[in-house]
Amino acid sequence: MTFGDLLALYRGKTGLTQKELADLLGIQYQQVSAYERDLTFPRKGRLIQLCEILSAPYAELAEAKFRTQNPGLPEEAFPYESRRRLPPIPLIGLAAAGQGLFPNLEGTAVAADDYLERPDDLRDEQVYGVRVFGDSMTPIVKPGSIVIASLDASCQNGDLAVVVTQDGEAMIKLVYYKGEELLLRSTNPAFPERSVARRDVLHLHPVVHIRMGRV
Repeated sequence: MTFGDLLALYRGKTGLTQKELADLLGIQYQQVSAYERDLTFPRKGRLIQLCEILSAPYAELAEAKFRTQNPGLPEEAFPYESRRRLPPIPLIGLAAAGQGLFPNLEGTAVAADDYLERPDDLRDEQVYGVRVFGDSMTPIVKPGSIVIASLDASCQNGDLAVVVTQDGEAMIKLVYYKGEELLLRSTNPAFPERSVARRDVLHLHPVVHIRMGRV
C-alpha cells in the first residue's frame, strides 16, 4: 500500500472529505488530492498534523512515505521496520500508595493508561512511560512531560530515575548512592534533598528518554 493509499484509508475512517481535511490543515484541497495520488508528499510537520487529525500512527505513515518515495530499496533499508516490530511503550501515571505502577513485574498490577510511539533509537523492549506531575525537576523535566524508564538497565550514580518506595510513593529524582542510603535530589532548588534507605526502595529504574511538553 502506497502512502497515498494509506492516507486515503485513514481519511475515509474519519469520514472527512479531501476539502474538510484540507481546511483543518489550512491548505487547498488539491494538495490533499496530490498527497493521495502520491504526486507530492507532506513534510514532517505536516505529516504530524495529518496523524493528529486522522488519529493515525506517525511511524506507519512515515514508513509508507519512505517506501513510496524509494521503491527500489531493499526491505532492511526501511528505517521504521525494526521499530514497528517492537512492542508499544505503556504510558502510566504516577501511582498513589497501594496501586500497581509497573506492568510486567511480578506482584504488580498493569496500570497502563495509554501507549506511546517508540522513539527511533530506542530498542529496549522493557520500558514504560510516566507522565510527570509537579515541578521539582524543572527545568530538566517540565510538568506534563513524559519520561521513559527501563526495567532492565541498572541505575548509575547521578542518573535521573523513577524511584518507588516500599510504601508506594513514586517520584522522579536524580539518584546518588551513599552507603546504605540513596540521596534523591531535585533540580528545582525549592525542593530539598531527601535521604531514603536502600532497603526501603522497591523499584529504581533509570530514565532513558524524555519527551518535553504534553504528549
